[in-house]
Amino acid sequence: MDSVQDLILVGFSHRTAPVNVREQYAVRGEDLEPCLRAIASADGVDEACVLSTCNRTEVLVIGTGRETATALARQHLFRSMGDEHLYAFEGVHAVIHLFRVAGGLDSLVLGESEILAQVKHALDQARKADAIKRLLHPLLTHAIAVGKRIRTETELGRGTLSVARVGVDVAKQVFGSLEAAHALIIGAGETAQLVARHLASERVGSMDFANRTLQRAELVASEFGGVAYGLGDLKQALLRADLVVACIDGDGGLVGTDLFSARELNRRARPMLVVDLSVPRAVDRRAADLGNLLVYDLDDLEPVVESNLKNRGAAMTQADEILVAEVHKFLALRTYAAFSPVIGELAQRFDTAREQVLDTVAGGSASAREMQIAHELVKKLLDIALSTMKEGARNARSEAVLDREYQRFLDNLESPS
Repeated sequence: MDSVQDLILVGFSHRTAPVNVREQYAVRGEDLEPCLRAIASADGVDEACVLSTCNRTEVLVIGTGRETATALARQHLFRSMGDEHLYAFEGVHAVIHLFRVAGGLDSLVLGESEILAQVKHALDQARKADAIKRLLHPLLTHAIAVGKRIRTETELGRGTLSVARVGVDVAKQVFGSLEAAHALIIGAGETAQLVARHLASERVGSMDFANRTLQRAELVASEFGGVAYGLGDLKQALLRADLVVACIDGDGGLVGTDLFSARELNRRARPMLVVDLSVPRAVDRRAADLGNLLVYDLDDLEPVVESNLKNRGAAMTQADEILVAEVHKFLALRTYAAFSPVIGELAQRFDTAREQVLDTVAGGSASAREMQIAHELVKKLLDIALSTMKEGARNARSEAVLDREYQRFLDNLESPS
């Protein structure tokens, strides 16, 4: 099965589920491969892929109907999740949605830069689990290309394009200049390093790093300066901090209220700011009740995100045009790929017909010149036939039709039925 019509996408995102729901269904890295293998080995499933980020978890399935795909997704990933949080797309709409995701058009932060690496990771994990074959591999590869093109060719590739950047923007709103602020970054992965780069660009006073693996924290701290801590020393690290940014995978509530000193908080001339970019949330939600402590999670960042959407209308229009053109291109390529068996058979039949005509006309003793003419004629006729097939593939669903379908898709996002 390798038809786009067999594609089903089931999932949730920041658009449909608040962070307190999303954190319950975040997929740990070590759980992803066995989950993929279980879904891909289910009856009727030909291919599968899981995309899991801090703001979405989605399952792509080939070879089963919508109800079966949704049941599988629930069984392995979304058990007990309310229907109001889940969405499902089929066929062309699933392709549109995936391309929008890869292009950063469906992200919490419009045009975010981190999503491309996350789609690549999903592709790598699906390949590692032997869960993708003839459709999902080219689909995900094309989605990555779409994301790169949108970032390269539109203004969405510039400016505030990640939750890491938005977190730093919140800190600037609270503190004004960050030059006198002491920052503690909990985590040492990709997002943590992105936060560190943004803080460095704002000339933050100093930066420390805390991580499960002290060696990893030391490595990042050596690049940006500051002190490295293990998670067992968080209480000591927090005493020095004005700004805390948490971006660490794992169980929720790693930063408990007991790690904050109420006495030290009350002595501060200005509040401590904690920005929790983790899903599940790393900071115990009860910490927000402590005096002189401001706690922001991903949902709290949405007002800042909304302000970043201003003046991006032209870029969005351009990104939408690119997306429709790329969906059209992908569908044409898939339609043409379906012709492959026919093309092989057609070439063989042309060769057989050429030999028969030569035998009839030349009585089995055709000259070299006659052989060359017959060969060139067959090649020319085959090229014409293939060109006709390609044109038919391109016209199977015109860009104008796709554009109307895309607008309906967007309308349904805003007003789901």
